[in-house]
Amino acid sequence: MKTLYFIRHGETLLNLLNRSQGWADSPLTDNGIDQAETIGQALKAKAIHFDSAYTSDSGRARQTAHLILNHSDNAAVPLNETEDLREISFGSCEAMDNHQMWAAAGEAVGISGMSRKSPIDLKLQALAGIKKLDTISYAEDADQIHARIDDLVRMLKNDPAAHILLVSHSLMICCILHAFFPEGLKIDRVPNASVTKIRFDGNQFFLDYIGRTENL
Repeated sequence: MKTLYFIRHGETLLNLLNRSQGWADSPLTDNGIDQAETIGQALKAKAIHFDSAYTSDSGRARQTAHLILNHSDNAAVPLNETEDLREISFGSCEAMDNHQMWAAAGEAVGISGMSRKSPIDLKLQALAGIKKLDTISYAEDADQIHARIDDLVRMLKNDPAAHILLVSHSLMICCILHAFFPEGLKIDRVPNASVTKIRFDGNQFFLDYIGRTENL
């Protein structure tokens, strides 16, 4: 049985400004650095040791991952970067106000009332709207995200580690949760520097908890 610890990066400047942040990147705020250090210390307090560690190749995730490893007594664990954990690309909608982007995306595919707080099943549908609005052909749709998640699952199956750290992003973690547990989840986001714990027996996923910053 593998235990997977999906952790969202710490707060960034664009998070603070309520701007969309997919493949675009911005630095961790002072608060974001504190969040990453604190969750690392919480993992250390629970004596959670990783055999393997992965991070999105975005700078905000990479910095968070290093802070977590350094503050959780896991500094010696090699950190592997992968595009499979990267946030969804919003194309030319990057850095838009979050509420405006999701409202426009919903309108583009006939879903009224879309917002940043809409559940993940609606957001996956609205990705097609973002792709319609995108003027630079970089936005990703649900099929592309599912392909990345399939690649991630293959990577996890091939990794012999029992305890794995995976540092990613809010929407991507929500998409992963929706893929692993398609029934009944109404999650819309996970907090910065929060832990989502999942167990994996090689065939089936088991959810322990979502988006915790304490009681890990």
